[in-house]
Amino acid sequence: MFLSSRLKKAIENHPEIQSVLKTKSRDLKWEHFTRTQFNIAARIINKNISKEIQSNEDLVEMHMVIGKQQLEKQMLSLRIDSVHDFIKYIGNLREYRVFNWISGKTLQSYWNGGEAKYVKLNALLVFLQVPFADWDAWQKEQGKKTDNYKSSLSRLPLATMGLSRSSLSIIKNYYLGNYFLYYQKTDGSKNIIKTPFILKELENGQIIIKSISEGHRYSGKVMGIRDGCLYINCQNLDFEEIEQYIFNIGLETKPQVLFGVSNTVSVKTRQAVALKNILVKQQTNDPGFENIQETEIPFSKKYASQTEESLVVNYLKQSHNNVITTRSCCNLTDLAEFLP
Repeated sequence: MFLSSRLKKAIENHPEIQSVLKTKSRDLKWEHFTRTQFNIAARIINKNISKEIQSNEDLVEMHMVIGKQQLEKQMLSLRIDSVHDFIKYIGNLREYRVFNWISGKTLQSYWNGGEAKYVKLNALLVFLQVPFADWDAWQKEQGKKTDNYKSSLSRLPLATMGLSRSSLSIIKNYYLGNYFLYYQKTDGSKNIIKTPFILKELENGQIIIKSISEGHRYSGKVMGIRDGCLYINCQNLDFEEIEQYIFNIGLETKPQVLFGVSNTVSVKTRQAVALKNILVKQQTNDPGFENIQETEIPFSKKYASQTEESLVVNYLKQSHNNVITTRSCCNLTDLAEFLP
């Protein structure tokens, strides 16, 4: 991914950066800048990002401006146990010390045709105080100049998102397609269901889900992206039941595998149950994919080679708590009867 012209122009024309660089050089053509000039720009950018995260901790918590591994490495080095303490540490740095969210070397590479990582783009958008809902447009739009520096970045950038235009765009760009859904059955058997799970866009722009599970047809819709998770509601078309899915997506783009859970009602006991789910993206969009029948796979099945199915089945075979069941309970006396 490359920096859009709009993003570059906004950084180049940022008043604080321009004010400092004008005292250092008459030539403000960024493609001619030296490393020193980019280092100066990076320092201003980093200083402002550090201010933003003080009131928007989710930017760090959700790994939007710093990668998970880098954050863990920093916390280990500083002997810090929580993200809150890490942000507090950033806020307590003295004036001459600035946390390196993005380096001058990295900035220089962007103005010389280099590609940018998703997290670094986010950091630049935070510096410019671009509202989260507009991030996708800023990353893609080419050649437009903007003066929108003082737009406020909303608190809880992911947690408050429903199916906004930005959320819809992210899903359309990265998550549409054919998947196989794997989960363990709730009937007490050591069997796994493998069934098609399709996320597709209709002509009217709506995103729907189609699936068949244990002989029952499901149809649903994406509810949105919140807290780094994809929320989906499905309606059983054959009897009265609603299934709710939550899949972890974090900041991954076009993932091959998604982990999640679903909450539903056991067909056998008619009580609430939670299932561990695994979605595996298929490489082709076969138009007949939705006609593929579900498969029931026993844990005892042996595989001659390593395949998608064998990896998932063997993972679930070794995994604990694939199925969480519940009982009916109305008072504390009933609860006491369940105790050993």
